[in-house]
Amino acid sequence: MTALELYRFIQDNNVEWHYEDNNGSIDVIIFPYNSSMEAFMKLTQGYDPDGGIECRLKDGYFAVWMDEICYYFGIGLEEVFDKDKEP
Repeated sequence: MTALELYRFIQDNNVEWHYEDNNGSIDVIIFPYNSSMEAFMKLTQGYDPDGGIECRLKDGYFAVWMDEICYYFGIGLEEVFDKDKEP
């Protein structure tokens, strides 16, 4: 996955995201719709810490912290998630 691929996924799938505190660290949490789960899995193919990506399933969407995923692919959070354009 590249920063551009992740950015396009976020834009094309209208994914809500926010900078939040994640156990004392600044992180980005994304909320893709369930219908885009297959595309997200394809995008993050190759990243498999401890047997998968931890997420929380909600009603119609899922929530995923992005810092570790982006780090694995060599992507800085700010390359994709502009703090000045946070929804």
